Amino acid sequence: MKEFNYRFDAGPLGSADELAGEWGEGNCRRAVQFYFFSMWGEFLDPDRVLCPEIYNQTGTFVIDVDQRFDFEFLSNGDVIFAERVRDRFNVNINCRAAAFDLIDDYVISLHTAIYTGHKGREIWHATAVEGSSCYWNTQRFLEFYRPVAAKRLLSKLS
Repeated sequence: MKEFNYRFDAGPLGSADELAGEWGEGNCRRAVQFYFFSMWGEFLDPDRVLCPEIYNQTGTFVIDVDQRFDFEFLSNGDVIFAERVRDRFNVNINCRAAAFDLIDDYVISLHTAIYTGHKGREIWHATAVEGSSCYWNTQRFLEFYRPVAAKRLLSKLS
């Protein structure tokens, strides 16, 4: 997967040509967009990748917010939605739903990551913790994020 520097405001790109072109910065939403483009040749328009749309409309839930989260239910390419629990300085953060006045604000705050299923490199995402795109194992991911839901965006991944 492409390595790039993390930048909070470098979200999804507007066209497949831009995504295939030269760029070196992105956030977790761009990482999702790039993953589907590079792995399956599927360009997802920005409105299908940005929250709350990706959470509310795109794809189907594999694990809903009302279910217990278990990585065993995930397949390669599933998108994980997670609350931040710790920042890059290892300071605890409260990003639970109760901390937000509106549910859409909560959903927008959720981090997105791709489940790969590869042992020791189960998660691919872009995060401020590393300052870049990166692979993490599930243990490292759980140190900084609390997964709350997962979606399968493409039916061909089922």
